[in-house]
Amino acid sequence: MKKILLIVCVAAACLAQAATAFPNLGNARIVVLANNLQNYYINYDESDRPSYDDEQGLALKTQRIADMMIASNADIFAFCELEAKPVTLDYLVTALNTQLGQEVYAAVSDGINVQTDSYDNAIKSGFVYKVATVAPYGSDYATTNVTYYKNVMRIQAWTELATGERFTLSMNHFKAKSDAASQAKRVDNANWLLSGLNTSYKVQDTDILIMGDLNAEMDEDCIAVIEDGGYTEQLLRFDANAYSYIYQGSHELIDHAFANSTMADQITGAAVWHTNTSVSYSNRYSDHDAVVVGLRLGEDQGESLDQTPFPSGEGRGEAYKEIRHGQIIIIRGGVEYTITGQRLY
Repeated sequence: MKKILLIVCVAAACLAQAATAFPNLGNARIVVLANNLQNYYINYDESDRPSYDDEQGLALKTQRIADMMIASNADIFAFCELEAKPVTLDYLVTALNTQLGQEVYAAVSDGINVQTDSYDNAIKSGFVYKVATVAPYGSDYATTNVTYYKNVMRIQAWTELATGERFTLSMNHFKAKSDAASQAKRVDNANWLLSGLNTSYKVQDTDILIMGDLNAEMDEDCIAVIEDGGYTEQLLRFDANAYSYIYQGSHELIDHAFANSTMADQITGAAVWHTNTSVSYSNRYSDHDAVVVGLRLGEDQGESLDQTPFPSGEGRGEAYKEIRHGQIIIIRGGVEYTITGQRLY
């Protein structure tokens, strides 16, 4: 493994001076961050993909990524465009923990190694997590058996240690817009994704969050496949103008966070954190912004039920609540309310 060379920045100050403020994710207990790291290679001398070709270039990129991770204080990181070798995330985590001064984070072992695979898949997706708050549950699975995409479309379930609650995270990197046939290939990506998420042994919990660089805006066919599968874009739920990438001056949302209905109920906020598009090219660690999602697992984050005075003359009490959900019991301020689907008395 290459020696870790750190270019010192104090308490993530390098990132803090350049990137926008970390988004407000409400009262989240768990924060998930997904990001395309734009060809993060440890063995840069074995490939022409990375933009750096020496130890200092690797150290600078590693430092900027570590700064971002520390500034976010996220519990789970899902990355894509990583060199498809076991050492990649181990190297990053070692640098991260060295900067923090203690063993705060760990990488999920996936066994992926392009040198021993029977096919040439140079990049992968992978996961890093905060050991004090969450733990992987079950194995890290490939979404599809299609050889090239096995490394870049991954599924990992997670347990929140404080509560024992679980959810399933799917991290993806769809086909880039490189040729005329790429849109059809992204539709294939979406179909393989849904097929993988419908395979019970891979999905250890039915609350599912889909994240990643899908290389597609909302009007593309592959996005329609995901939406038709029962998933909704959470970034646009919280910000109708969200974007994660700038191409020839056009602001595009091509990095996404989709959730099924039970997962969406546990999301406190979702946003694009402009870690790269807000800074000059010379100060970026990637060409994509980070996407962050806040979770309170086990708690419905549906619309609040504000009290509204009864019309005069009804005589049924001092207040009622208009509701929009099916029957459920909600406790507010020690008082138990029954939601019937009509009115709450």
